[in-house]
Amino acid sequence: MTPKTVQTALMGRSTELGRLLGVLDAAEGGLAGVALVGGDAGIGKTRLVSEVRDLAEERGFTVLAGQCAELGDALPYLPLVDALRGLAELDAPGGDPLAAWPALRRLLPGADPDPAGVATGALAQQQLFGSVLGLLASLAEHRPVLVVFEDLHWADRSTRDLLVFLTRMLQRERVALIGTYRTDDLHRRHPLRPVLAELQRLPLVGTIELPPLGDDDLARHLADVDGASRQPVGVTDDVIGQVLERAGGNPFFAEELLTAAATCGGVPGSLSDLLLSRVEALSDQARHVLRVAAVAGHSVDHDMLADAAGLGEVALDDTLREIVSRGLLTAGRHGYAFRHALLQESVYDDLLPGERTRLHGAFARLLAARGAPAAELAHHYQAGHDLPGALRASVEAGRIAAGLGAPAEAHRHLDRALEIWEHVPDAERITGTSAVRIALSSAAAAADAGEYRRAVAQIRRLLPTLGDPLLISEASERLAYYLSDSDLGSGMVEAARAAVDALPPDEPTPCSPARSRRTPGPCSPPPPPPYAIWRLRRWTPPGRWGRATPRPAR
Repeated sequence: MTPKTVQTALMGRSTELGRLLGVLDAAEGGLAGVALVGGDAGIGKTRLVSEVRDLAEERGFTVLAGQCAELGDALPYLPLVDALRGLAELDAPGGDPLAAWPALRRLLPGADPDPAGVATGALAQQQLFGSVLGLLASLAEHRPVLVVFEDLHWADRSTRDLLVFLTRMLQRERVALIGTYRTDDLHRRHPLRPVLAELQRLPLVGTIELPPLGDDDLARHLADVDGASRQPVGVTDDVIGQVLERAGGNPFFAEELLTAAATCGGVPGSLSDLLLSRVEALSDQARHVLRVAAVAGHSVDHDMLADAAGLGEVALDDTLREIVSRGLLTAGRHGYAFRHALLQESVYDDLLPGERTRLHGAFARLLAARGAPAAELAHHYQAGHDLPGALRASVEAGRIAAGLGAPAEAHRHLDRALEIWEHVPDAERITGTSAVRIALSSAAAAADAGEYRRAVAQIRRLLPTLGDPLLISEASERLAYYLSDSDLGSGMVEAARAAVDALPPDEPTPCSPARSRRTPGPCSPPPPPPYAIWRLRRWTPPGRWGRATPRPAR
């Protein structure tokens, strides 16, 4: 779960806090509610939600909180996994709360994400969504539940779909759902924009956008920060006035400006200079450790940071104590997190290209030795310019994502594997499959995610490269299937005809006993027709192609 830090009093957010507490009141009364909290980076979304979380726990709520990360588009259901990991650590009534939901337990670290005999693709996603809804309803029978998903602007497609599903399905359950997102990151084509537009039309959804703090509230906030700090800032009123003018009502910027003014003797000129001025005040060793942590992401495990930084235990502890005392990292139960995502982004962007490549490569090797998720490995291999490793991990990540019910992420990983396939010698040996099979799986994942146009485009790009008649027949059959289930118009009949025409004479079909390695008995019924022929018979009018044939019984 998201690590907590020592908090100052909440200033200037009484109206927004009251609206969120109203959502909790409704959940206690048996009416589910959803609140979407937006605002610029650093405006105080996390601080406000942390206050709500604390108050919910005091009122007896079960609180499940998860955070998206910047590589969340590669890791499906990242905030859900974060929340479930926290739930597994709670002493819930009735024992293990995940025991009855194997689809959810597969998401947790250490579980087999792709056991034999389970559904994949769209069916697996349906089972997962149903399990999440069932789990929340089960927990809500004992006490009300608060679910918090932070930083939805980084959410993957499957998490966004889950958010829409829960918002539409939660009705009389004692569940409150709060999501946060950055408004300044939502460019015109951002994938979260249509989701927010859809959700905001629903009666149970309330939208809260945090405005900048007024000067009086911001001044009180800075005084509270100054009083709570270990080292008094002791700046003049003129500097306070400059800070209030430059911060524009943003509490995080104001805190950073105040600290920079006290430690550096002046107010930096830009946001990047402001954030990095805190870093430059560290020792060389501390700057190195902070840069290593920035490559890991918003948070990093202690043991992982120790191995990647290459320092001894005593030296690392002293260095981390320096960083934490400066308020750049916060210490959690198992590791460390940046105090704000903007700080992590600034430190990461300041890395030299070679330094960034080397550190990503080091993390990839360490994570591989620890059996980390393939999606995370693919991210670090790709950033570390290790193409064979990125190819192998991307194919594995696609397979796992399909098994977890995240077809959109499976399509993304498999597409990335196809992009680098030609640049990796002996790619078939490394992956244990062929580019054709990856392309077919990628198209199937796109179709499972509802992206039929992508699936059709991928099959049409693949067909001219095929020489094997059986592969041509299979690809054409899939094309007919995707066209029939989409709104792309004509072409399905022609694709199905091409699938049949490509089969050699007397060639066993994919549905026949010969292809499935089964030997028919003397009384076995005739094998069903190939799927392409079934589609062709179903949709071809009499006289369109040969003689009319009756539709087969379902």
